Amino acid sequence: MARSPAVKNRVLSSTGSVMTRVIATLYRALYDALLCRLPEPVAIALGQTALKLIPFDRLPVFRLRDPRLETTLGGVRLTNPLILAAMYHDTRILSRAMGLGFGAVTAKSITIGPRPGHPRPNLVRIRTAAGPGLVNCNGFQNPGLDGFRASLRTLRHRVPLIVSVAGESVEEYVTLVRELGPLGDLVEFNISSPNTRLVYEWSTKPRELVALLQAVRAATPKPLIVKLSPDFAEANEQQIIPAALEAGVRIVNYGNTRRVDEPRLSQRAGGLSGPEIFAATLENLRRTRARFGSEIEIIATGGVDSPEKAAQLLQEGANAVGYFTGFITRGPILARRILERLLAGR
Repeated sequence: MARSPAVKNRVLSSTGSVMTRVIATLYRALYDALLCRLPEPVAIALGQTALKLIPFDRLPVFRLRDPRLETTLGGVRLTNPLILAAMYHDTRILSRAMGLGFGAVTAKSITIGPRPGHPRPNLVRIRTAAGPGLVNCNGFQNPGLDGFRASLRTLRHRVPLIVSVAGESVEEYVTLVRELGPLGDLVEFNISSPNTRLVYEWSTKPRELVALLQAVRAATPKPLIVKLSPDFAEANEQQIIPAALEAGVRIVNYGNTRRVDEPRLSQRAGGLSGPEIFAATLENLRRTRARFGSEIEIIATGGVDSPEKAAQLLQEGANAVGYFTGFITRGPILARRILERLLAGR
């Protein structure tokens, strides 16, 4: 007897779920046995080389398309609500990442001029009861506006691209948004990096931030996202988000890494990411959604390393969920596992 389409879909879904669990288990064993034991620079180089050279994005196991997962962000259609958070600027990696199950991919924050970043060590691993995480003081290592703009022209948007910018003055932000906006689908302006002082301090100057928000809003017709720091929850909700709404910015990425002291880093401090910050992400989301209701769209970022955490954030009112550390510690298969969990809950 021929199977109905519904039965076939259930069989394929069940087969896919088994495969993703196997891949997730194998990756976790590889991470625990090898990747987390390599020196950080070696592990970074190995991971980025693998993403550039190995066509993981051609394997259908990493993707799951279903109309029930579709959503919008700032009017831009996403095939699902998962966003790879900002860390890569190499367009070869961004292109691969666009085929690994995300609804959108964020490019690393770009500055006016090229920056070498802070000296090594600028990334260290931590392991807590909550699971493996990272602390970084990368310092916006990037090729600068001209270099990145040239590379973006050849990038095909298999999913929406969020271009992220970071400036030290209103004029720098306006230039970056005006020049990069046409090459992205959405524009994120970062005022919250904890390891670059002049960017991080925007959150301590809400009055000056009003002028920045208004100027950036006028610089592009593209949907704008303001990236908030979890270190300034009171200022975010009392001053920064209201100022963003008044300027016409209606998407917030809440949040970034949390600033912590870390003597192993060259700067003796950096941004903590990983499961230890998930509780704060959830609480910030709940509080912000309760206060502002449907006035804003929220990307909840921070601490997501399991399908259950992503599902909880969406249930609590997030419009989308961003993560990066989970991509490293749980592997590229995490997006597919989250999407399967979301469909199982429908």
